[in-house]
Amino acid sequence: MNGNGFSLTYQIASCSREYEQAFGYLKSPGWPDMYPHNIECEIILHAPENNSISLFFNSFDLETHTSCAYDFLEIKNGSTSNAPLLGRYCGQTLPSPVFPMSNLLYLHFKSDFSNARNGFEITWTSTPTGCGGVLYGDHGSFASPNYPGTYSNGTDCEWTITAPVGRVVTVTFFYINIDDPGDCQNNYLKLYDGPNSNTQPIGPYCGVETSIAPFTSSSHQVFIQFHSQYVTQPSGFRLTWRS
Repeated sequence: MNGNGFSLTYQIASCSREYEQAFGYLKSPGWPDMYPHNIECEIILHAPENNSISLFFNSFDLETHTSCAYDFLEIKNGSTSNAPLLGRYCGQTLPSPVFPMSNLLYLHFKSDFSNARNGFEITWTSTPTGCGGVLYGDHGSFASPNYPGTYSNGTDCEWTITAPVGRVVTVTFFYINIDDPGDCQNNYLKLYDGPNSNTQPIGPYCGVETSIAPFTSSSHQVFIQFHSQYVTQPSGFRLTWRS
């Protein structure tokens, strides 16, 4: 705020932009340090025409307010500020994944003149089904469709984690609850040490698992396969990775 009592909002270089690609990584200005005061960013995610985007929050820390009136991140289902609002976020609670069933997302980040925090970090990907895709970066997270809600019957997803070449990937099971009778034949999660399913799988995993050891690959890629023939109980999973 200047001496005349006016607050100036500005857009810094590389703050507002459009990403025309199938997957990517987003972070607030200054991340992992505090974002600037009085900043405003407009970001458009534009995936291929027949794809649907999946967006996952890795970290989130904005100024807290009951109606997110000060610092906030808005996500809208489309490419403009007039698109339908999917969520307005602030505080320190990690938001749920966003599954818009669209190839376009509009993100609006704004901060005021006080109480800056560390901001946010996001991984996003897209596929024709809106489930699965390439997850690129040295760390991140992803989840089953509709998480923390329940995925649908007949769900098939394939993700490929791709870290920088020369790294290895460690996948951690943050939460897993896959409805199944217990033999992991109809509903399961499998991991593969490499970019596809041509290697011996790790798993399958199903049911409620609370003590799965982290899996570390031998290369910079891990392939994950999820299949659900049916679901009768609340089910879902969230995994994280680091390289």
